[in-house]
Amino acid sequence: MKINRVWAMPSIWTFNVIPIKKLLEEKVKDGVGWVDPFAGKSQLAEHRNDIEQNQPYNMDALEFLKTFEDESVNGVLFDPPYSVEQCLRRYTPKQKGTAGRAEYWAKCKDEISRIIKPNGICISFCWDSVGMGKKRGFKIEEILLICHGACHNDTIVTLDKKVKTTQVKHKKRLTD
Repeated sequence: MKINRVWAMPSIWTFNVIPIKKLLEEKVKDGVGWVDPFAGKSQLAEHRNDIEQNQPYNMDALEFLKTFEDESVNGVLFDPPYSVEQCLRRYTPKQKGTAGRAEYWAKCKDEISRIIKPNGICISFCWDSVGMGKKRGFKIEEILLICHGACHNDTIVTLDKKVKTTQVKHKKRLTD
């Protein structure tokens, strides 16, 4: 596993942080076959959703992920709000009180595992390096630690590769 630690200025828009921007340019390339359930203002993924920003879809992230067929996408950018406080303040009325709770993120990860093709990638952004997990059929290939200085939490980017298929349930793919 590759681990790299760098310093960079923080940004409310994660994908604008220079080392993250470089990583995504390398890994995501043209975005075809990629899904971003919390896209914010990002245009990187082909399939973008954000409950607050102007994106093609403005759904609950979990419900958005459920619309894709089994093993139908190349990768997922998983950049949910990091703090429980932020989730509860911004998303609770829209997500029936489930946003920010561990069980909600676990359900999102279960759906991500279901929809990513074998050898596909999930790039997760958080304050921890948990990633997708072995139980969901993933192996961590790379961790990028981004130090933002003493007054800010680090951003931890985990790049997981799907190495085995787990039991999946068929879902209908979102159509444009």
